[in-house]
Amino acid sequence: MTSGQNTYLKDPDKYTSTLLKQTEEYMQTNRTKAMSYLQEALKLESKIADSTRVSLYVTAGNTYKDQESYYLSLNFYYKALEINNRIATRESYSILNNIGGNYYLMGNYKKARYFWEKSLKNFENSEPNQKSVEGSIIYNNLAVLEKEQGNYARALEMLKEFKNRNISAKDTFNIIMAFENLADVHLKLKETDTAIENLRNGISLAKKINSSYDLASLYNVLGKLYLENLNNQDSASYYLKSAYYIADKSSFSDIKLYSSESLVKLFEKEKDYKSALQYLHTAKSLSEITINQENDKKVNRLETEFNEKMKQNELLISQTKRERFFILGIVLLVFVSVIIFLMFKLQKSKAAKKAAENELLAKKLGEKNKELTNSAIQMLQTSEILQTTQKELSELNSGTIISDTKIFQIIADLKKSSKNYGKDEIYKIFMETEDQFYKKLLNQFPDLTKNELRLCAFLKLNLSSKEISDITHQSPHSIVVARSRLRKKLRLSNSESLNNFLIKY
Repeated sequence: MTSGQNTYLKDPDKYTSTLLKQTEEYMQTNRTKAMSYLQEALKLESKIADSTRVSLYVTAGNTYKDQESYYLSLNFYYKALEINNRIATRESYSILNNIGGNYYLMGNYKKARYFWEKSLKNFENSEPNQKSVEGSIIYNNLAVLEKEQGNYARALEMLKEFKNRNISAKDTFNIIMAFENLADVHLKLKETDTAIENLRNGISLAKKINSSYDLASLYNVLGKLYLENLNNQDSASYYLKSAYYIADKSSFSDIKLYSSESLVKLFEKEKDYKSALQYLHTAKSLSEITINQENDKKVNRLETEFNEKMKQNELLISQTKRERFFILGIVLLVFVSVIIFLMFKLQKSKAAKKAAENELLAKKLGEKNKELTNSAIQMLQTSEILQTTQKELSELNSGTIISDTKIFQIIADLKKSSKNYGKDEIYKIFMETEDQFYKKLLNQFPDLTKNELRLCAFLKLNLSSKEISDITHQSPHSIVVARSRLRKKLRLSNSESLNNFLIKY
């Protein structure tokens, strides 16, 4: 694993910043390499902090703008502006200025003015300690726009502000730029002497800081001014040759082209066609190189835009797939939810039906229990009446008209009727209301006899030994003995209630 990969894993923000620095370093010397570093950095955009992402998008915007892929450049600038406005960690005038510059290069001066004016307002409203030196370039940009649209007075106002701010900041490069642009505006105003003065001031500063490019550029402008505006061929020749020499020595192909074209015109005026032809060949060669470079830039731009469109299409396809999966997930979730809801409703309906059935069963059971109780009471009363009648008949005087045989027959019939009614009716009603009672008892105590089961039923009805004796026509003592035997079979202790134990069943 390389040190770069280690940095990426440990600190993706630091790794991204390193990649962006390398992108900026190679932007002018090796655009292909610069783009490779940028693409590597863009892969990390989802893993870095918002502040680092702003820097990433701004660098991407600058890189694509340099390749004239203005729409791609704007896309990244707007992304940076959106994040910057949200996190408010630094002023947005720099991003607004870049957007304005992009529209200017696209020829949309209306939008360029809008964003530059907005950038300037933002810059002027910033806190003093938050104003960067680079922010003053906004004045220069607006001045260039005003000059091209013929607003020379405001262009001069903007350029003077630009120059004064950079003098305070001691930024010599921007001061030189201000002098050159001021000279251009004064030339538009036919103020040649003032223009020359500004150019000489710029040349003096360029020599002071040894800025070869600025010096060559200013020599070229001043030479062209002497040639076209003042018809001073000697001065024009001096400055144009100086510009050409510096540009040739330092490989400034653009300035070499401009100066050679002016020298062609100069030597043609002097009728020095040999020298004119020499510089014409140079200009033609440089022009072809420039055209080829421009064509290469166009090809690179088309390739970049094509690759970006393919990337966007891939993202769109990926997003569409995610949306489809999301919709499918929602449909499945709704489907499962409906099934669960229906199952819940069905279960609830079954529970309600079961509750209704239990309620009806409980009602019927209550009616049966009531019927059983009434029957038991009626039988007890009947039994008492029968016993009384039996007793009275037994005590009749044997001398009455009714014979003893007949009386004994009546007594026997009454006993039979009372006995059958009590046992059969109570057993029948109890079996209808407590059909599970015997099953549960026999399941746990399988050795219980039929009489013992019937005794259990009477005890569950909470009947006393006397009441059971009356119903079964057994002596109370026999019932007590039977209860005692039953307790043993049911394995109950002396402290446990037999009636309470049987109620559980």
